[in-house]
Amino acid sequence: MRKLKAFFCSLFGTLAVIVPIYLAAAAVMMTRTAPVDTAQSGIPIAQPATGNARTFLLMTGPTQPETFVLLRFDARLGEVCTAALPGETVMLAGGQPLTLAEAAEQAGPAQAAAAIEETLSLEVDNYLYCTADTLVELTKDFGTARIPLSNYLPADALAELRLSVPGVDTVTLTPRMFADVLAANAAEPDLQTLLRAEGYLAFLRVGAETLAETVPDALRAALADSSSNLTAVELYDYERIFGFLFKEPPQYRAGVIPGTWSRGRYELAENAPAVAASYFVREDGA
Repeated sequence: MRKLKAFFCSLFGTLAVIVPIYLAAAAVMMTRTAPVDTAQSGIPIAQPATGNARTFLLMTGPTQPETFVLLRFDARLGEVCTAALPGETVMLAGGQPLTLAEAAEQAGPAQAAAAIEETLSLEVDNYLYCTADTLVELTKDFGTARIPLSNYLPADALAELRLSVPGVDTVTLTPRMFADVLAANAAEPDLQTLLRAEGYLAFLRVGAETLAETVPDALRAALADSSSNLTAVELYDYERIFGFLFKEPPQYRAGVIPGTWSRGRYELAENAPAVAASYFVREDGA
């Protein structure tokens, strides 16, 4: 009897400690509200914060980087920006002048990203180098984009590409067709660079609804055959950013970093860092 009494005393003592803890935890869970995507009375809506922005350097080339496009995904401000740089752009790499293509040839895609950071005073969060065919595969589900090719290419080049339609300035292109247009390299150097920036932006616009669903998985599959500093965690970050970004149509901007051609090299203008900042840096430094 004494042992039974001791058992019940111990049991009731334990319950007296544990039960209030469980009740308190339950009260917290019942009164706590979780963010949701759609507005409901009394429930907060998940909103993108300052950290929901990334600057991404996308490079293509058959065996090493030859083309360079900076992409900005800013979910907080609702912006998607692109700016292309010729491979012949003169940059500083460790204080030494090199073209972007030379920097990549000497030390790989990471050095190209570092040279852009050093020269333009902006942060490149991630980079990816792949072949043009891989990029076409990554964007195959984006659909078709309408691009005013006559603004960039002469009439004879359009005819050679079989994209000349009398009275039609804007042509509907698939990612493969656009890759073929760029590969033809038929535009003047400045226009070729702008065409790449505008074209990438056009496909990001038409593929907006598929970004969060298809691009992260496609990138995971492509990383084995590409060069990138992307991590698995960062891919989830981009998936979240895309999800925020395209709930409402963002603002789209494309351009080039100003400079002049001299002896086959593209020398940046004095205001190049300021122009780059207008696309890829915000007042809060994000």
